[in-house]
Amino acid sequence: MPDGELITRYKQAADAPLPWHEVSRAKAACQEVAVTDIDLARLLPMPTHNELDAGPYITAGLVIARNPRTGRQNVSINRLQMQGKDRLGILILPRDLNNFFTVAEGRDEALPVAIVIGVDPLTLLASQAIAPLDQDELEIAGALRGEPLDVVKCLTNDVRVPADAEIVIEGKLLPKVRAPEGPFGEFPQYYGPKGDRHVIEVTTVTHRRNPLFHTIVPGGLEHLLLGAIPREATILSYLQRNFPNVLDVHLALGGVARYHLYVKLRKRLPAEAMNVILAALSSHHDVKHVIVVDDDVNIHDAQHVEWAVATRFQADKDLIVIPRAQGSRLDPSADDGVSAKMGIDATKPLNWDGPQYTVIRIPGEDTLDLKQAVVGNLTAERLRALQK
Repeated sequence: MPDGELITRYKQAADAPLPWHEVSRAKAACQEVAVTDIDLARLLPMPTHNELDAGPYITAGLVIARNPRTGRQNVSINRLQMQGKDRLGILILPRDLNNFFTVAEGRDEALPVAIVIGVDPLTLLASQAIAPLDQDELEIAGALRGEPLDVVKCLTNDVRVPADAEIVIEGKLLPKVRAPEGPFGEFPQYYGPKGDRHVIEVTTVTHRRNPLFHTIVPGGLEHLLLGAIPREATILSYLQRNFPNVLDVHLALGGVARYHLYVKLRKRLPAEAMNVILAALSSHHDVKHVIVVDDDVNIHDAQHVEWAVATRFQADKDLIVIPRAQGSRLDPSADDGVSAKMGIDATKPLNWDGPQYTVIRIPGEDTLDLKQAVVGNLTAERLRALQK
């Protein structure tokens, strides 16, 4: 589909999930081989990605767990450090998986989990949806595919995993157990710090007969886009609830696809862009800088956005700075996640006269066939001479 339809299509799938379809083990490629004698270093080619990483990591593993209260699943991608033959350190952010584990740990119980490696790109994208609690992201994957996703029950717990995956690591998050994890090279292209983190004990590994191990290069394009596309869909939906004239949003790669947000607005009121900036800054704590532009600006072209800032923005009246707000803990310039936020109104005034904001154009340039105009009138002899 065209770039401009991607976020809308993702948003439609997130709003209308499709329940998965459970298959038997006999039909599940991911369970063709089962291993119970666990030695992760021997089983999996886990790479050490960066020079200061604490060790080998799984970076493309979908961590799937069930809500101890409701049985509903959650899917996330977490960094997973090899810490022993059957141990993985895991960084858990304060989201759904953390909620599930808090309930289990409060009961002094382990939380069963599955780590799925090697799924199709739509399932990877679905795993990053910012969805309500108890919305299984595997159902969003089905909606993106246009048909229910085949899943299979794990061998040692009740977690359902994509049946066509390459590798599934079954295990449990241990209550009241923490171990050092990190440092690790993260999406801002700096290292996330070392800390005492949660621990997974691995019980079983299943896989295809000749499995492929998928890794995501930290801070690379795949890493950035996997986080950006679902967030853009969520942010667009959030903004359009109050500003239906917000047409599109884009998390720029120059802002590591997390920190810099461009918003395209069909402005209706003189100070409306400032309200949109404030809403955008509250749409996700990672958003650090917001630039709002008019609907004639291509927000997927950073140079075009910069042109709008250069010609439609004055810092003394179009800039807003908010000190000491919650930001990203992985931003090295922040103070343990406390960060200043900035908004730029790079929109034209609503009422302007004359040619001041009229963008220059050459009449007929959009319909001119340049090749025909330059080459079409040349003689064959002249064209051969030019080619020489």
